[in-house]
Amino acid sequence: MPVFQNKGKYLLIEITEPYSAKMINSAIHEADITCREQNLNKVLVDMRNMPGDPSLLDRHLHGIEVAKIWGSRIKAALVLRTERLSHMTENTAVNRGANVLSTSDFARAMEWLEIENQ
Repeated sequence: MPVFQNKGKYLLIEITEPYSAKMINSAIHEADITCREQNLNKVLVDMRNMPGDPSLLDRHLHGIEVAKIWGSRIKAALVLRTERLSHMTENTAVNRGANVLSTSDFARAMEWLEIENQ
């Protein structure tokens, strides 16, 4: 189960369990609920320690889900290991109106979210 932490200015989601499409979709929905309940509009998803690698189709489908559920209301940064970085989720979500960045650089994600290191 992903770990959700309210960091004051953003929601941190750390995913360390093996990849599954069901788990990622559940996390997208849970993040939406948590952000609404806790009045947050920024999400940092740390997937650097997540075993497994989503297919391109799964990445595309996750981008559609992010755009549908979060829209432009939530600004999100997805942090992945360099060898797993693909901009498919980002491109799919952004092309549908979402506000998402995919990167392998944690500091870049924080900067893009306009959050000082905490």
